[in-house]
Amino acid sequence: MTDMTNLTDMTTSLQTFSLLAPEIALVLAAIVAFLAGAFAGLRSGWLVALVGIAAAMALAGGQPAADAAAVAAGPVLIDAFSAYIRWMVLVLGALLALVQAGDIFSAAVSRGNSAWRGGTCEEAGTFLLLLAGLSLVGIADDLVLLFAGLELVSIPTYILLALKRTDAHGQEASLKYFFLSLVASSLFLYALTCLYGIGGSTSLATIGARLRSTDDTLVGISTVLLPVALGMAMAGAAFRLAAVPMHFYAPDVYEGTSPGNAALLSTLPKVAGIVVLLRLLGLAVTGPTQAAAVGSGAVAYVTLFWQLAAVLAAITMTVGNVMALLQQNLRRLLACSSIAHAGYLLLGVAAAAAFAAAATDPVGGQGAITVADKAWTGGLGGTTATLFYLATYALATIGVFAAITYLGHRWPEWSSGSGPRPPREEITTVDDLNGLSGTNPVAAFAITVFLLSLAGIPPLPGFWGKLSLATAALEIDWNSPITFGSRRAAFVALAVILVLNAAIAAAYYLRIIAAMYFRSTKRGVQADGGLAAGLAMLACLALVFMATAQPHGLFNAAVQAGTAVRATASTTAQPAVTDNQSQHLLAQPQ
Repeated sequence: MTDMTNLTDMTTSLQTFSLLAPEIALVLAAIVAFLAGAFAGLRSGWLVALVGIAAAMALAGGQPAADAAAVAAGPVLIDAFSAYIRWMVLVLGALLALVQAGDIFSAAVSRGNSAWRGGTCEEAGTFLLLLAGLSLVGIADDLVLLFAGLELVSIPTYILLALKRTDAHGQEASLKYFFLSLVASSLFLYALTCLYGIGGSTSLATIGARLRSTDDTLVGISTVLLPVALGMAMAGAAFRLAAVPMHFYAPDVYEGTSPGNAALLSTLPKVAGIVVLLRLLGLAVTGPTQAAAVGSGAVAYVTLFWQLAAVLAAITMTVGNVMALLQQNLRRLLACSSIAHAGYLLLGVAAAAAFAAAATDPVGGQGAITVADKAWTGGLGGTTATLFYLATYALATIGVFAAITYLGHRWPEWSSGSGPRPPREEITTVDDLNGLSGTNPVAAFAITVFLLSLAGIPPLPGFWGKLSLATAALEIDWNSPITFGSRRAAFVALAVILVLNAAIAAAYYLRIIAAMYFRSTKRGVQADGGLAAGLAMLACLALVFMATAQPHGLFNAAVQAGTAVRATASTTAQPAVTDNQSQHLLAQPQ
């Protein structure tokens, strides 16, 4: 019996390592970058990073079908959701590596000079470890692996912020992010401790089963610990999303660091925050065969979940957009924009939680829903809308920062004397982009497309993302009357707030576009940020156009991933569904 147990454990371990093949490839590439840079004098660290990401893509495989069984081994779970996150991380990682690698290629204008400024192998290796940690967050089915992955995102971020800028502003940015991240990690670790107290295990599946239990003892434990756990978890995720009340660091840190690091901060931590929130939501969300066995602890959990997320969404999107209206510094403006987009993403999370709450409503919160209605609501659930919007936002945001990185510095102002050459000045304000359409029309056009997508102008993918979020909000209890204090009224108000904030955001996005096309320039830009950054800008532009022309591919992948968030919580057999419950079960969240 002992030999058989050992053989089973060994098989599980080997299967776990095989499922972790893409992450292992990233770690091995990081080791190569570190060692080659230290002992072989390698200077092309970002090329090693791109090769490592390509190898991870080759090992990742495709996205499983929504109805395919999840593959679990140890603390690792591979399903449509984890595959979607893994591929998002790898694609965004490749684009960000190109942005960061701008300095290892000859500058666009001064080819005759020695413009090889060398992205260091230390930066590239650290970045690969960050990607591996973020991918681990996406595939984690265990609290320990989830927290380890989050820390493997946070710690390399500190290092990248400190390595990229050694001046006073850069060190200030890295220290602010470091100390605030410690606070957020502490809060999240306390939340995981509470979840462990509820489940008696670090396995997410076990915690979910106990959370949904109807046992009075377990319900009592959940009732006491859930508000604390959920509040702490929301605070930890809010820091990574740059959402209120953990948003205040973003403008200062974005301004103090490089454009490449600002692109990283505005995208990859947001992916981690959304993954954490959706995985925690999935603990209480049941599959179609489990709705009859949901205890009051799970009902209270999803109710509190959507209420907290809805309040944070409304405040965050409004605060971010109002702050952005007052900014002249370009990176501070984009930081405030990033805060606003965190609010949009939280709206989708709130809608997903409200779908779960409606599904556990004994009165049938969705009203008399039919199978035909389900075909309409299923593809536009809050989870699907959140994942779709996250991808479209990340592409446009990386594209904007890639363009800023490529443009580099303003042309110097020469004095009449024969003194030394004046120091180079980075593009820092909106006015620095004046007249860009005349001097760099391709970059101006790319920035315009990205900003219009972020503003939600049709037919760009940002429009479809915002439309899916608004639709997900309006679907909540769609067949119920709007009464004061009801769930229906709350999400109608959220949809209105979303539309109003989109209009506010268009004002500052159009201000940047007007500066590029309708103002004259006195100095212009050098476009010396490197050809790799220009390539990243063009790659983002191509992907945005692909998503504009054929949004169905990305949307279908988001639908499959959103469905899997619900399905992964369904790990134990439950009683069969009766005919009287059939209509009730059609309101399951996506």
